[in-house]
Amino acid sequence: MRKAQWLSGLALIGFVVSGLGGCVSLDKYRQLEMSHRTALAEKGQIEADLYDARSVADSLRTKLTATEGELGTKNQLIGNLQAENDRLEQVAMLAQQTLEQLARKAMPIDPVVITEPKLPPALDSALKQFAAQYPQDVEYNESTGAIKWKSDVLFALGSDVVKETATASLSRFGEILNSTAADDFEVIVVGHTDDRPIARESTRKAHPTNWHLSVHRAIAVAKIILNGAYDASRVGVMGYGQYRPIVSNDSEENRARNRRVQIYLVRRGSVLACTSADNIFHMPELGLVFVKARCCDRGEL
Repeated sequence: MRKAQWLSGLALIGFVVSGLGGCVSLDKYRQLEMSHRTALAEKGQIEADLYDARSVADSLRTKLTATEGELGTKNQLIGNLQAENDRLEQVAMLAQQTLEQLARKAMPIDPVVITEPKLPPALDSALKQFAAQYPQDVEYNESTGAIKWKSDVLFALGSDVVKETATASLSRFGEILNSTAADDFEVIVVGHTDDRPIARESTRKAHPTNWHLSVHRAIAVAKIILNGAYDASRVGVMGYGQYRPIVSNDSEENRARNRRVQIYLVRRGSVLACTSADNIFHMPELGLVFVKARCCDRGEL
């Protein structure tokens, strides 16, 4: 390339010389050669600058394309968020309308419902694993901290004797109660039946009503928990008989669902012992208040 340029320079000089119609001095020749070299250098610099400018332009075009793509993605995200916000506003409006309708109807609200804040993560995780280990026998409600056994799994009809097949799950549950994760909790065992009255005379002698049967079943479950060396002062029992069905007693399948034993975990101190100075005891976290039939120094009801 340089050789060609050099030859071109010589030709140019020759042309100039011939155009003048005569010979030129050596100094003049050298000046012309120097000018030619300078022109070539400037041309090379201009070409290099042009290449750099094109590279910068290409880089800017690439960045512009990327920026336009990011802008499009962000615009799409904004659109999605706006749509989700509109949906949530609609849900909130419908919920408000439903609450207003219920208020106008003055629907009765059950005053005795056992609820409890969500359990600590370690205890919640242990109970989830426990329910997964016995899916046919146990259901865990993490929003209330309630463990539910199907009475058909625990007991024969009309009986308060826990089946041997159910002792394994109850014993495992007792181990969880004795773990450090449950140190701040105690339990309330609640029994439920279906609406069929006690028919057999032999059964009525042990359990005159479904109320009796539900409480006796709760006591039987509590005893197995206590067999695991669990502190008896942290266990309470209740029975609702047939009066708290979760579904209508209009089929055998539904009756089986209503026959159940539930265990609620509540914070220690939720059930306060009575003294001779007061006439009620209460469970503030559960919103329950009980009037004592009598009260003595030992806290008997």
